[in-house]
Amino acid sequence: MSTTKATGSGETVTIVSAMDERGTMTVTKPTTGETVEVVDYADELLRERAKTLSPGATARLELTPTEDGTCSLTRLLPGGPALGFGAD
Repeated sequence: MSTTKATGSGETVTIVSAMDERGTMTVTKPTTGETVEVVDYADELLRERAKTLSPGATARLELTPTEDGTCSLTRLLPGGPALGFGAD
């Protein structure tokens, strides 16, 4: 499990690929177009909740970057985007 501390209050991401057998999940940040791999989880309960996220779904996640360029999931937050994606 990660020993990094969370920074920020979460952001809405789109799930690109569901969690695989190694625990890796890929998400895209719609605001920047950045795609990141989530490889670590703050605890086992959070890991189990993240396992239910399906490709194409959106979720508010608090992600903490790790030294190797991947991310650790520190919180799964309620709610969604304030505006629909693609809104001008």
